[in-house]
Amino acid sequence: MALNAILLDAAGKGSDTVARLLEAMNLTESQQADLEALEQRRKIAMVGFQSLKGEALKEARNAFQSERRTKLKKVFNEEQWALWSSYWERPRTPNAQSAEVKLKEKDSQNITLTKINGRHWIVRPDGKPFFAHGITHVGGNRARIDYAKISTACKDLGFNAYGYGCPTQLRSDMPYIASWNHLVPISYYRGSNGIKFVDVFDARVEARLEAGVKAYCLLNVRTSQNIIGYCWTDLGTWPLNNHIGKNWVDYIRSLPEDASGRQAYQKFLRAWKGDDGKDRDQAFLRLIAREYFRIIGEAQRKYAPDHLIFGDRFGFNTLDFDILQEMLPYVDGIAIQPPFHGAFPKEKFDEIHQITGKPILICDFAIRFKDGDKDIRSWKPAADSIAAGKTYAEYVTAALKTDYIVGVFWCNPVDT
Repeated sequence: MALNAILLDAAGKGSDTVARLLEAMNLTESQQADLEALEQRRKIAMVGFQSLKGEALKEARNAFQSERRTKLKKVFNEEQWALWSSYWERPRTPNAQSAEVKLKEKDSQNITLTKINGRHWIVRPDGKPFFAHGITHVGGNRARIDYAKISTACKDLGFNAYGYGCPTQLRSDMPYIASWNHLVPISYYRGSNGIKFVDVFDARVEARLEAGVKAYCLLNVRTSQNIIGYCWTDLGTWPLNNHIGKNWVDYIRSLPEDASGRQAYQKFLRAWKGDDGKDRDQAFLRLIAREYFRIIGEAQRKYAPDHLIFGDRFGFNTLDFDILQEMLPYVDGIAIQPPFHGAFPKEKFDEIHQITGKPILICDFAIRFKDGDKDIRSWKPAADSIAAGKTYAEYVTAALKTDYIVGVFWCNPVDT
């Protein structure tokens, strides 16, 4: 409560968006303590600034803000920083309620999907179909980026969109993928100690997740007409058997007797007619997914009406078709991050499309190549940039020839 009060004071009375922002960021206790210390220091600095005037005041404020941004970026992860900066570094609306109203308004001028002569297309607000050829991770948080230069460079190279991780400064520049990756931190690359499952059967968790979705939609409302679609958790640790050694079923099973999830599990067991073991756990995993996607999906439709949804971003190694089936009622397309193996994996894409019946967005792929002594981690990297360029062209051409692929997004344009 102390942190929330401090931030409310900074934003101005009545700014209830701050509370939703904190909910959406899902800070750890350690992060909350660090942020509260930085906010207390900011208040002290503001008092000191009262004795300065003119250029001295301007220089002192700029120096303080630069140092503060650096420290904040060390406290937050990439997704949290994106949310924080979207709110605190955007122009303020005169009335916080005006953004709330716009958030709920239906807008026919958003990006949509259509099918023309058997092929799926993304359709811009002006009614023109286009194939998204974009770049993810443009806003590398460890790089100093001149956004005007990178915008020009992207367009000169023939890109027409930004993928997930698009910084606030570029969301008005070209269509982009809006995404989060922190509400349920289960991305497998977080490692065993970084993954955190939640009790989706708990009403308090449901309220927190809905608040997080609402906050993120609100932070994108100013550029909503440029949103290709919303993506959710990246490469979630869904399969029961995975290299992390943890799964959502075991987590629910380990909860206290009076926990909502544990009670849901006991109810499931009483109704279960099959054998104990993998089939039973897989069936309960599907119930977990059903509840998770219901919460996220209904909130997404509520707070970003008439926008496309691509849902969780799946890799081939995180894809569980039972889980995918539970997501289908809430999404317009499927976001896939294929392995960086070079050749276009059409057979796997065909399988996914046949099962889901929905268009596919290749939300993150790359062709790696050897580059001096740099640490390039990849399966069979290309020999050099020329070989990688040829493979890249073949990959994008194959995607264009696949009638259910609506876009491809290249990974890691900024070398950090």
